[in-house]
Order: sequence, then C-alpha cells, then structure tokens
Amino acid sequence: MQKNFAPSAPLSLPTYLPEGFFFNIGSQVVASGSDPGDAGDFWVTYRRGQEEEIALHGVSRNNSACPDTPVCRPPGSQGILTQKAGAGELSWGSDRWCFVLSGSLPRDELEKIAASVRPVPYREGELPPFEYRPPAHPLVRSFAMNRSATANGLTVTLRSLSCTADSCTATFRVGTAGQPVATPPPLVTTMPMSGSSPRAEWRVDGGRPLLTPSGGSMTYNATAIFWKIEPLPAGSRELTVNFSRVNGIAGTWLISVPLDGSADAPQLAGLPGDPS
Repeated sequence: MQKNFAPSAPLSLPTYLPEGFFFNIGSQVVASGSDPGDAGDFWVTYRRGQEEEIALHGVSRNNSACPDTPVCRPPGSQGILTQKAGAGELSWGSDRWCFVLSGSLPRDELEKIAASVRPVPYREGELPPFEYRPPAHPLVRSFAMNRSATANGLTVTLRSLSCTADSCTATFRVGTAGQPVATPPPLVTTMPMSGSSPRAEWRVDGGRPLLTPSGGSMTYNATAIFWKIEPLPAGSRELTVNFSRVNGIAGTWLISVPLDGSADAPQLAGLPGDPS
C-alpha cells in the first residue's frame, strides 16, 4: 500500500493511537495518474480487540472540499464506520488531503489522533506506525481444558487451546446449564441466526485486548465456537476470555486459564515438532 504510493505525496497516517490499537486493513491507493496534483484516495483501519475500530479516509484535496481545522459531525453521518458510541467523526484538510476520521472513541481522543496525522514516507524494510508485531518467542503448545462459566441459563466451556507461532485457536462447547459436555465438540455445520455471533474480549496476563485476525477468525453455531486469536508470548501465565454475548444472549461469561505450568494449569501436550 505505502510502497505503491506516489513518492511525491507520501501516505499520511496517525502517529498517535490509544494503547492497544493496531493496523487492521487498508485500501490500495487509487489515483488517476493523468493529473500530477491528484494524490488519489485511501483508507486505513485500526482495531483494538474485537469491538473497537478506528478508520481514516483520505481523499485528494484537488477532488474534494474540506475545512482546514477538524470539524466534528454526529455519529454515522458520512464516515466509513457505523458508530455505536463515541463522539462521531472528524473531517479536516491538509495541504494535499481531505480526511475523515471515524471511531467509537471520545471526541478528545479523536482530536488527538487527528492532530497526529502526518506524512509517513515508505522506507524499505521499515514497518509503518502501529503495525502488529508478533512475539519474538511465541508460545507453541496445546492445552486440554475444561473451564466453564454459566450465565442466563447458558454454559460456555473452554475445551482446548492450540497455539502455534502464527496464532492460537480455542475450542468452546456451548449448552444449557447442566447439559453434558460433548467430547469432542460438534462440527460447525449449521448457519447461525443473524445477530447471534459471539462477542468476547481476550487478554493475557491482564494486558491489552488481544487481536482476532480479520476474516475467518471464528466459526460457530448454537453448540460450538472455534476462535482464533493472535499468538501468545512464550512466558504467558494466564489467558482470560470474557464473553458479553453468546447465541444472541447478553451476559457475562468469564473464563480464566493458567498457562504457566502451575498446579491449577490445564494438561499440556506438545505440538508436532515441539521438542518438549
């Protein structure tokens, strides 16, 4: 994205974001190529955990009109994101660009992000700001578990966690309270109801919300959830997942699992190729 952009008009990106936000996805920069003054247009998004997202859209000022200083607009007016909370979106311009910044954050945070947007030239081998960097020493193990939480008559059970250098995948069983847990969990073969997708926040050792990869990171039905998250550091001690919605039902299902080999830790089994 940056590499293919016109060298005379480098991509402008935030150099400040609240803690825990990382680059998520972005568009290929598009320009006409016939007008040297046309810087084209682009958009980038940043994510914190599963719920929070920020989007920045830039359009060549030759092709659009915008105020010189940030102007706040109400949620959901013209931004990329549909706002669920927060102050709405900001629009403003620089020498080359008209920007729209959207995100479910307080207005003062959006204004701090807007003030930090500046040209970031592409440099071979150098990652742009807030690009996710996987742990240098990832946790590579499989855990057999049986940790449950019950709310509103629904029980969620974490059955296993399999971690590689690229990601960790958790397997959950979902059922009514008192229902026997199926082993292994059933395959996800039925189309879930609209609005029933699970919502959860993941953390390791009380840190920032963990990332879930864009697209294909979760499959589920009424009785099983398979969820992929970012890889964990090798020294991780405890993984916590806090569900706020399961099968379309709101509630709190909090499950914590020790990962450090303590007496309460789940059974560990090495993955193929793991010498331990």
